[in-house]
Amino acid sequence: MDKKHKRVVLIGFIGCGKTTLFNKICNTDFKVKQGGQSDTRQVFLKESCHGQGFRVLDTPGFGSSIKKIEHAVGVLNALTEGPLNQIFLVVKWERLGLMRKYIKDMVLIFMRYRNLVTIAVTHMDIAEKNTLEKDKLEFANAMKSFGLYSIVYFSIHDSKKQICFDIDKIILRTEQQKVDLTETEFYTHFDLIEYMEELEMNLEVAKGQIVANFNKISKVVVKFIQEFDVNDKKISTVMHYLALEVKRLAEKEISEFERKNNDIFSQLYEQCSDPVIAYLVDFALKKELMDQVDNIVKLTQLKILNDQEHFFHYIKACPNCGLIWLKVSGCEGATNCGNFPDVDEYFNSYKETQKYKFDITEKGVKFQEMPNINNQEVSLKTQSTELLSKENNQSQKRQGCKAPIE
Repeated sequence: MDKKHKRVVLIGFIGCGKTTLFNKICNTDFKVKQGGQSDTRQVFLKESCHGQGFRVLDTPGFGSSIKKIEHAVGVLNALTEGPLNQIFLVVKWERLGLMRKYIKDMVLIFMRYRNLVTIAVTHMDIAEKNTLEKDKLEFANAMKSFGLYSIVYFSIHDSKKQICFDIDKIILRTEQQKVDLTETEFYTHFDLIEYMEELEMNLEVAKGQIVANFNKISKVVVKFIQEFDVNDKKISTVMHYLALEVKRLAEKEISEFERKNNDIFSQLYEQCSDPVIAYLVDFALKKELMDQVDNIVKLTQLKILNDQEHFFHYIKACPNCGLIWLKVSGCEGATNCGNFPDVDEYFNSYKETQKYKFDITEKGVKFQEMPNINNQEVSLKTQSTELLSKENNQSQKRQGCKAPIE
C-alpha cells in the first residue's frame, strides 16, 4: 500500500446497501437486518481486502429522524480521520426521481468537494435489463445537473476483488484533499437548525469568544516564528518548547470552557433526548483550536530545519536496502550500512537541552531560560547512557547490507 494512506468514505441513506458494500470491500461481516437496514451506529475504519489497497470509512445512515444527530456526528468523525481520496454517495437503484432526491440531500453537504464525489449505485441486479442502458444514461444526465460525473454500479453478483478494482481505478483519478465543513454547511444540511435553541446558543457564544481570543494568540506566535533568527543556536529548543506551550494553552482554554459552562452542559443532558448536540459544540471548539495548534507546530518544525546540528540532518536511508539509520558517527568519512560505531561521538558529547518558559500575550511572545537540573544528575545520566551503550554494542546483532551511506 502507498505510504500515504488512501481513504474513502461511504455515505448513504438507511437501506441503500452501504454496509453490504463495506463488508464486501473489507471482507467483514457487520450485521445487516432483514429488509436491508444495517446496524451501523458509529464510524468503522477498515482496509480493503484486494487491489492496491485503501482505507474505507463506513458511517451511520441518513434517514432516521431520531438518530439525526448520531448520523451527523458519525460523518463529522469520518471527515476528521484525515484527507480523503473519494466520497462515495451510496444509493440504491430504483425510481429515478427517488434516487435524485436522495443524492440531492447528500450532495448539498459536499458541494465544495464535488471533485471528490462518486455516486455508487447498488442493487443493480434488480434493474430492468431491457432498458438498463437507456436508464443508466438518463441517470447520468440527471447527475450532471448536480455537477457529478463519476458513477460506479454494483450488483450482488460482483466479486470482492472486482469491487476493490473498480474503486482503485476511481481513486487514481483524484488527489487527496482535506474536507472541512463550515458550521453553516454542517448545521443546515444535516437539518440540525431546530436544535440550536437558547442553551446551545449560549455555548456557541462562549465558544466564539474563546476562538477569537486564541486567534489573537496564534497571530503573535506565527509572527514570532517568522521573525526568529535562523542563525540563533537556540532555534531548535526554543521552537520545540514554543510548540509545547501553544498546545498547553489550547488545552487550558478547552478545559476552562468545559468548566465554566458545566451548568449548561448539565442542563442539555437533562433536557435533551439526544444530548450529542453538546458534544458537537465541544468537538467544534477542540477542532478549531487544535487546527491552529497543528499549523503552529508545522511552522516550528520548518524553522527547526534551519538548525544544521539538528538530528534530522543525520537521518540517512541506505540507498541499497532502504534501512533507516541515525548517522551519529563517522560523519566526516565513510559509513557503511550495518556498521555499529564503537564510540558514539554524538551521544558521548550530548548536553542536557535547555528548557524555556514562555509568556504569550496579544502584545507578543517573550521567553526566558529555565534553570537546568544539577550537574550531578546530568553526570549520572551520562554514565548510565555510556554503560548502556557499551552493553548494547556487545550484544548488538550486526545488520544491514554493508553498502556505503553518503
